[in-house]
Amino acid sequence: MPLASAAAPSRVGRHGVALARFARAVERTYLADSYFRVPLQVMRPNYPEGETPAHLTLINPTGGHVGGDLLELEIALDEGARVLWTSQGATKVYKSLGEPVVSTTRIEMGKASGLELLPDPVIPYAGSIYLQETRVSMAEGAKLLYGESLYHGRVASGEHFDYSSLKIRLHIDYGGAPLLRDVMEVRPGDSEPERLGLFEPYPYLGSFYVAGGTDGELNRITEQADALLAGSSGLAGGCTRFSGPGALVRWLADSPEVLRKTHFEIWNVARSALFGREATPLRKF
Repeated sequence: MPLASAAAPSRVGRHGVALARFARAVERTYLADSYFRVPLQVMRPNYPEGETPAHLTLINPTGGHVGGDLLELEIALDEGARVLWTSQGATKVYKSLGEPVVSTTRIEMGKASGLELLPDPVIPYAGSIYLQETRVSMAEGAKLLYGESLYHGRVASGEHFDYSSLKIRLHIDYGGAPLLRDVMEVRPGDSEPERLGLFEPYPYLGSFYVAGGTDGELNRITEQADALLAGSSGLAGGCTRFSGPGALVRWLADSPEVLRKTHFEIWNVARSALFGREATPLRKF
């Protein structure tokens, strides 16, 4: 699967690009092709779990993103490739003077490939505008685990839903057919975020998506995730199966500690079911 060519820099802000294609030779997944442009940077893969999966870290040397920044990430997995992709730290979105930070991710997954996409939380600062879109195209037999977290602001500075707007979209196609369309938009100035049916008293949001797998594996994930959420304090959440091969776990937490702990536990449940491995603490640089 060829990588798309990097577009010309945008007229406002920085245009960050990260492109990566993974292939498999015998039992090892390797980075076959890559390109990046600051404010995104792709690190060399490491192999803390053996020959597979390849662990790759995306970093932002500038520390955060400002209005007008365009961030483009493209990931391609050839048949049988196994990758765990994470970030160096949180996605910090600074105050905007009018232009949004736009982040787009395109993922192509070949047959029998597996991807664990585990970025750190999105932290929208006061006055920030953030648009994120992720599109995943999966061949039949591919497996995806995707965890996402959202803070309500820069907590250490006393921010609490002080950002201007935030929109997150996720599209997943499986075997050429739509599997999931998930859209969330929050505009704190237009509607009280803590009202009934939105965040209520829980300002931290976690989402974990599972795509691919057998009915038995997905049933195991949903049953264990529901039991985990029901037995935990400081959060509210639930799990649902898709009409196709997939599931979604979503929860609200009252603290970043509960958010992180739950994320790791849900990842462990899903990883054990789909890939036969327990979750492992991720190496950060």
